[in-house]
Amino acid sequence: MAQETEFGHDELGHILADHLLQVPRFQRSYSWDKGNVEEFLSDLAEARRKDVSYFVGTVVFADPKEGERRDIVDGQQRLATTAILILAARDLLVEYDKSEQAKKTTERYLQGYVLSEESVMERLILSARDQDSYDALLAGKADSLAEADPILTCYRICREHLLTLAPKASDYKALLEVIGQLEKQVQVLVAVASDLPEAYVIFETLNDRGADLTTADLLKNYLFSQAKANFGYVESKWMALEANFERADELVKFIRHEYISRHGPVTTRKLYRAIQGDITSAARAKTYVSELVKAQAIYRAVKDPESTYWNDLSFDVRDALLAYRRFGFESSLPVLIAAFRTWNKPNAGKLLLKLAKWSVRGQFAGRIGASLSEDTFGEAAKAISTKTVTNQTGVRKILAPLIPTNTEFKNAFVSYGPVQVARAKYLLAMLERAYGEGKPTGPPMIDWSSKAVTIEHVLAKSAVKTDSERALVDTLGNLALLEKKINHDLGQKAFGAKVGSYQQSSFPLTVSLGTRSEWTEDQITERLHELGDLACLAWPAT
Repeated sequence: MAQETEFGHDELGHILADHLLQVPRFQRSYSWDKGNVEEFLSDLAEARRKDVSYFVGTVVFADPKEGERRDIVDGQQRLATTAILILAARDLLVEYDKSEQAKKTTERYLQGYVLSEESVMERLILSARDQDSYDALLAGKADSLAEADPILTCYRICREHLLTLAPKASDYKALLEVIGQLEKQVQVLVAVASDLPEAYVIFETLNDRGADLTTADLLKNYLFSQAKANFGYVESKWMALEANFERADELVKFIRHEYISRHGPVTTRKLYRAIQGDITSAARAKTYVSELVKAQAIYRAVKDPESTYWNDLSFDVRDALLAYRRFGFESSLPVLIAAFRTWNKPNAGKLLLKLAKWSVRGQFAGRIGASLSEDTFGEAAKAISTKTVTNQTGVRKILAPLIPTNTEFKNAFVSYGPVQVARAKYLLAMLERAYGEGKPTGPPMIDWSSKAVTIEHVLAKSAVKTDSERALVDTLGNLALLEKKINHDLGQKAFGAKVGSYQQSSFPLTVSLGTRSEWTEDQITERLHELGDLACLAWPAT
């Protein structure tokens, strides 16, 4: 039978002196910044000035099996900062020729002989990402660390603070005073749970929407608190999931999109509460994390046109995926997660092609990216997951408010203004394909997304003379796809000197520029309207 959780008071320094501690491998790395550390040091200084105790909150540990270290479930940042502050004090004691005091400081708080292990051991072990840096500090090799290392940043701030208290060797007792304060007057409420799952239940109770935690931390900790008998499985799956995201906000974005794919719209602010309502048992925690891993495969594939995930489709989705990448389409990702999870892959792939086209239309008309589009895509995703909608027609009906008519689309296209180069390459390539449909086959177009294809400004930027020309020079009407080997020789030549080169291109729309005798503002505007008609064919509304 599991032991009951123990609660009590202790001091941060005394905890380091009295226990062997470790940060669990699934915890985030040290993350306090300059402001956090300086605030901690300032509060300590104020408490010393007033000669009062300083309460810094709660720490939560999982009670180890016999002979093992306590796992730090909550309190890593405070304990690590305390240890680094003691390290900085020790190093100054060494510099001030107080070797005995420095030695005793190391043995009591940082690194001492443990009889049961018959060896010298670190009293605190940080995450794998931080341990090398912490070991370097223990060895007195702070100068070997990278400038941006948060462990080094903390150490330097602590050292500078201590130098204001003890600027010379005769002031060394001020360093001992700080160490003594950490052991005797910096108080915490300590909760020691019988195991890790129980520790996370306590953490969840004590830290509901904890101020210093990211949404990713909260989601992980709640999931772990619910895992119970499935803790090992949930932990391993979460770690594998987390490893694929460089930043916590990217992980949260994915989790929110996955949630929306099943339940419909939810904001980031409300995501944590929503998932609390979704995961109410150990079995559900296990199922949920398994669903996340499967959804992640879809999510990552949509962001990678070269993924092997697409190899078994009989049609090409690369252009659609590049549209997603180049326009940053995010709000429709829940629809794709729902479709590839619920429908067979070919049908979901065909919906991907449609979604890319509809999204381009909506982008030009200013209907993508606002709360309307996110809510509408969320409702479509939910309809797919609940099988209320089973085909493209049903999805199209829900998304109708986001998809402009041909007239609306053309007007928005013509008046859109300057276009980024990466987007212009995609847009012009799709217009080239629409232009070539039904015409005699010419030389094959090369891969438009390759580095061998460039964007040609028909009216060179260096030739712009008026504000009206400046307004048109980066619009699609003045842009064309052109092979790099051809464009390389054009430089800033006038239009008449470039016509022959355009006719050598494998891109039909670019070749058609060679039929024009001049290139003026009127010509650019005329071409914009021609491309607007083509756009309605390249990105159909149905």
